[in-house]
Amino acid sequence: MLGPEIKFTGRDYIEYEGKKLLYLGGIDYHRMTNHPMITEKICETAKCQGANPTGSRSTTGNHTIYKELEKKVADFFGTEAAVVFTSGYLSNTVLLQAIAEEYDIIFMDETAHSSIVDAARLFDKKIITFKFMDSQNLSDLLEKYAVPKSKVLLMTDGVFPARGDIPPLDEYAEIINKYEGKILIDDAHAMAVVGKTGKGSWEVKGLDRESFYQTGTLSKGFGTFGGIVPGDKNLISKIYENSLAFLGSTGLPLPLAAAAINSIEYIQNNQSLITNLQEKSIQLKERFSRIGFDMPRTTAPIFSVTLNDDLKNKRLEKIFINKGIYPPFINYPGAPPGGHFRFIITSTTTDEQIDYLFDTIKSAL
Repeated sequence: MLGPEIKFTGRDYIEYEGKKLLYLGGIDYHRMTNHPMITEKICETAKCQGANPTGSRSTTGNHTIYKELEKKVADFFGTEAAVVFTSGYLSNTVLLQAIAEEYDIIFMDETAHSSIVDAARLFDKKIITFKFMDSQNLSDLLEKYAVPKSKVLLMTDGVFPARGDIPPLDEYAEIINKYEGKILIDDAHAMAVVGKTGKGSWEVKGLDRESFYQTGTLSKGFGTFGGIVPGDKNLISKIYENSLAFLGSTGLPLPLAAAAINSIEYIQNNQSLITNLQEKSIQLKERFSRIGFDMPRTTAPIFSVTLNDDLKNKRLEKIFINKGIYPPFINYPGAPPGGHFRFIITSTTTDEQIDYLFDTIKSAL
């Protein structure tokens, strides 16, 4: 089922059923998608370079813009290299096609994003799911299923998109070290959003770079489009050589790749975008907690609001629209039973808008 049809009118508002509504939904955590710097770069590049590179990057389509973007990605995440490609959803497939043969068994969080599940199922590996963010259950299952000398790959979201939970990656790393293991972190909702410098969930938990792989996207924190994998030169070379999802696909639309360069540079030069958003997120979660909502105390700017009742949620939806707030109701894998309103705040969300959202919800209880 498709969602409601909407139309953007600026960075913080949409048009829905003829009404202009405050938009505190989606995945564009810094509202870079509508930033004039981004839209102007897209138009400029389209006029000069066209829409796409007219070929796979392994044949005739390896445009110079991609190399510049990959250098920017590597600089942002502090890695030797990086690779960019057409879709964030494909990032786990692209990576696993390069490394799957190095591992014997996969352990996966039971609520892992479908892009993780789809990628893992492509390979002839035993897949064991463990309870949501439960390091003890992971340890018990490893002891049961990981035979001596088996190499373990653990796959999880870095920030779970429904509520903004961040898993205990530090505990996971300690556990799987006994099995020559490594963690694959899908940091789609973490990049440019969590961590002291926005490098992701591993930065929050203090992981050593050697203990994990990181996949992600340019479409969320960076507000453009495309999948990314930052890593060392050896890993990126394996992707170039072994990932059919990378080798067989046309590269990113050139205007979006050029815009991503500008977005990464802008966020690097304006780190306060990240830290200020994190501070506001914690403050708002504390306010919601005080009026009875269960929210993880993470810096992810995601706020799951539900009255745990279909009729009450429908009444709340009408209240939002009447108050001029778009109701981002989500009933998607990983959402609470019966669905929820998945609100976000962004770098452009004002204190007044935050107060208005909170007061509207509080008054409806």
